[in-house]
Amino acid sequence: MKTQTHRLLRNLAIMVIPFLLLIACTSEKQLEELVQTPQEEATAEDPVVPEEVAVPLPGLPEDVAGYTQWLKLNAEPIPPVPGGDPHNGTKNVYVNKTREIIAPDGEQQFPYPDGSIVVKEATRPGKDFIGLIAIMRKKAGVDPDHNDWEFIEYVRNASDAEFKVIAKDGVCWGCHTQVQDIDYVFTELE
Repeated sequence: MKTQTHRLLRNLAIMVIPFLLLIACTSEKQLEELVQTPQEEATAEDPVVPEEVAVPLPGLPEDVAGYTQWLKLNAEPIPPVPGGDPHNGTKNVYVNKTREIIAPDGEQQFPYPDGSIVVKEATRPGKDFIGLIAIMRKKAGVDPDHNDWEFIEYVRNASDAEFKVIAKDGVCWGCHTQVQDIDYVFTELE
């Protein structure tokens, strides 16, 4: 028992002595700087914002995780088109670029820059969850005939279901060529 007590005291001394030396050799201001947390360093102009880890909806690729935090192109939700449309439902459209990049002078510029990702989500009529996700990815050289856009569409039938691919590229081009003058994206920045 005595040996354990001696070991405990020795280990405690090994931990405490360097700390006491640090305090003795450090000014009060230096100590404050050492123990400040990032929150204390923040000013009113520079608030601390916790980083949230974005997780994609089930079945969707990682590169669209958190898409609802991107720039929303439409000011109000886009209602279903009477008679139906390929993305039937109430829609919102997002892009992974800032307003300054796609509309540097306040007016949207075309074409979209390489690396752009456009996500259209739709809540189907009579449903209360996102049931459709359509994604356009701009990748230099991937498809020059369609301004280098890749198209893919996912659907699900329940809020807890995984999204599944139902259409890609050629299925989408027929409609999107109608708006090739605005780089194949139907929704313009409002």
